[in-house]
Amino acid sequence: MDLIEQVRLNIKDTLKFLTDRIAGGADIGIILGSGLGGLVDSVERPKVFAYNEIPHFPQSTTVGHAGNLVIGTIADKKVAIMQGRFHYYEGYTSTGVSFPVRVLGSLGVRTLIVTCAAGSLRPDLKAGDIMAITDHVNLMGVNPLIGPNDDEVGPRFVDMSEAYDRGLLKIAEDSAKGEGVDLKEGVYVALTGPTYETPAEVRFLSTISDAVGMSTVPEVIMANYLGMRVLGLAVITNTPEAKHKLSHDEVLVEAQKSSEKLIKLIISILQKV
Repeated sequence: MDLIEQVRLNIKDTLKFLTDRIAGGADIGIILGSGLGGLVDSVERPKVFAYNEIPHFPQSTTVGHAGNLVIGTIADKKVAIMQGRFHYYEGYTSTGVSFPVRVLGSLGVRTLIVTCAAGSLRPDLKAGDIMAITDHVNLMGVNPLIGPNDDEVGPRFVDMSEAYDRGLLKIAEDSAKGEGVDLKEGVYVALTGPTYETPAEVRFLSTISDAVGMSTVPEVIMANYLGMRVLGLAVITNTPEAKHKLSHDEVLVEAQKSSEKLIKLIISILQKV
C-alpha cells in the first residue's frame, strides 16, 4: 500500500471514531500552543478525546500540551480545539505533524486559528504581548507536503502569498480594539528546535522576522493546502535583551500569564467570524 492510500485509510478510521461520538462536525479549528490550553474551559457541551484514544493520532510529549481534542461550541460556533500540538523535534515525520490538520479538514473545518508561544526578536515586542502573525519564514528545512501528492486533496504546488488571511487579521484587529488588547503584528520564523537560539542566531533572525518559535508553520502550510483560512496568534514569552538562560518552564509561566488575555481575544474573534 502506498503512502497516499495509507493516509486516506488512517483519516477514514480517525473520522469514523470521532463522528460515531459527536453530532455533526466543526466549522472552526483552533490549535493551542505551550501553556495556552485554558480556552477549552470556555467550550459549551464539550466532547473531550485524549489523543491516545484517537486512532492514528500522534501523542503530545511536551510539557504544557495536555493532549486532548475538544469538540463543542464557543460563541455559537462549532469548534474543534487541539489542546496541545506536535513538533518535528519530538521525532514526528511531516505526515505525523500535519495529520491532525487533515483530520480537522475532514471534520468540516474551513477556518483555522493557530496559537503559539514565541520569542521576541525586536525590542518593542515584550513578554506578555500578543502578536498577530502577518507572514512567516520557514527555516525548519522540512515541509509537510514533501512526498507523493494526493491530487484529490490539494495541489502539488501551493500558493502561500496570503498564508494568513487578511480578512481574519482585520477581525482580530477590530476584536483587540474592542477588548482593549494591544495587538502587535509581525513575521514569525520557525526553526525545528528543540534548542533555543544562540545570540548569533538571534541577530540573524532579527533581520528577517519579528518573533521565533518551533511550531505553527507546518500546520499553516497544510491548512493552506486544504484551502482553509488561517489566523495566527503568537504569545511573546521572552525578549531579545534578556541576559539570563532561557528555559521551557519560563516559557510556560509567561504563556499562562497571557492566557486570559488571549482567551478573551479569541472568543471575541469567534463572535465575529
